[in-house]
Amino acid sequence: MTKMPQAAHHDYGQLLRADKLTTDELDYLIGHEGRNAGPSLLADAYSEDKITAETVTALIGGIWSGAEYPDRHLDRDTWRWLFDVAGFTIDGEPAERPTEPILLWRGTVPERRTDWSWTTDRTIAEGYANGTAARRPTGRLHVVLAPPEALLAANNGRSEAEYVVDTRGLTITEAQW
Repeated sequence: MTKMPQAAHHDYGQLLRADKLTTDELDYLIGHEGRNAGPSLLADAYSEDKITAETVTALIGGIWSGAEYPDRHLDRDTWRWLFDVAGFTIDGEPAERPTEPILLWRGTVPERRTDWSWTTDRTIAEGYANGTAARRPTGRLHVVLAPPEALLAANNGRSEAEYVVDTRGLTITEAQW
């Protein structure tokens, strides 16, 4: 017999009222509410001391990647705070931050060039720039040499070689393609 995850044994309303939540329980709540609720649920649960920093570390990368336009669900200061709590992660696991700058690409409309989702794979960024990836509007290809301190997380779950990058103060240029 397959053992059900711990969170599956709890009533949704009971979890919302809980004083403390495990990582699995918060993940269950996010799954119930939908991927775009993840950022707010994570921020609220941590600010209300319902989860540990370890839960933030385990979930932040997937929550970021799972939400459509994650920076529309929380402001950048709140994201900075959460990523600072989590530390640098790769696929939800604590990891050593790279020690050298990384060349990253982003395909998007010009007004969203400073958003935080970047990739090491130029082809993926080109897909977003030409509008074929995720049915997005046609945009431009941008490039940045991101220093280690700007790198917040690496996520490979969607096969996009994604880095979350705090673009504050970085020089982003339009690339030719």
